[in-house]
Amino acid sequence: MAKKKKKDAYIDPQQRELRELIELKKMQQAAAEHPEEVQAEFEKEEPIVPKTFKEKWKNYWYHYKGLTWGGLAGVVLVVWLIKDIFFGPEYDLSVTTATKYMFSALNDSMSSDLASYAEDYNGDGKTDVTYNEITIYLDPEAENVDVQMNAINLQKLMAVFAGGEDLLFVLEQESYDYVCGGKEGIFIDLSALYPDIDIIEGDKLILNDTALGKKMYLNGLEEDVFLCVRDMGGSVKEDDESLSTMERSLDFVENILREEYPDKFPAEEAPADNSSEEAR
Repeated sequence: MAKKKKKDAYIDPQQRELRELIELKKMQQAAAEHPEEVQAEFEKEEPIVPKTFKEKWKNYWYHYKGLTWGGLAGVVLVVWLIKDIFFGPEYDLSVTTATKYMFSALNDSMSSDLASYAEDYNGDGKTDVTYNEITIYLDPEAENVDVQMNAINLQKLMAVFAGGEDLLFVLEQESYDYVCGGKEGIFIDLSALYPDIDIIEGDKLILNDTALGKKMYLNGLEEDVFLCVRDMGGSVKEDDESLSTMERSLDFVENILREEYPDKFPAEEAPADNSSEEAR
């Protein structure tokens, strides 16, 4: 008997694999003929309960990884909003671009370039302009477009528009038509305020060949990219804050024109100092 066991211990590997395969086939056949017995065996098995911290953490991460990341993202967003609302800088002006072009990729100093046409309106001792770049594609035949990201950016643009707080928009014809939706009077008629200026066409200030446009690399484009100022009405409330923002926005426009047409916009003279005359 001992000799037989010793002989089985040194069985040929191929024979061993064949035996295992035969046993597996028998088990599969038995399971197919009597599935209720197999189910009963599974029901007898006790659930594996994690005991150590490592096992518990592994089990938690396996089941709740998505919820955990989502919760962390929500916390980060809330913290960012609180920081931006209560501790962020108070901007003098906001400029939103909504085109297919990514100006910040060519010019990483867009905010400071825009700030050179604004002033310290809030009196905090510095001039800050927030630059909000929204890249959108409205041509259905555009190639290599991230459809999901494009949809998000379109929603972002409409959210900014619906907010009614930002009045300065840099647009192209496609995005202009998109936000206007066929309606007139969405933007201020700049030609009525600044007649006989060749870079102004109705409610558009064509930026391509201006000094600002060259900083944005617009002078090499075939299509016009222009600046528009949102008018009162709709989501823009006619209150003191909106009126103040509109005055700042039109001052921004005039500073661009002043640089392009110094003869038509003479430098503002400082008030005369009459202290010497009063002393007499």
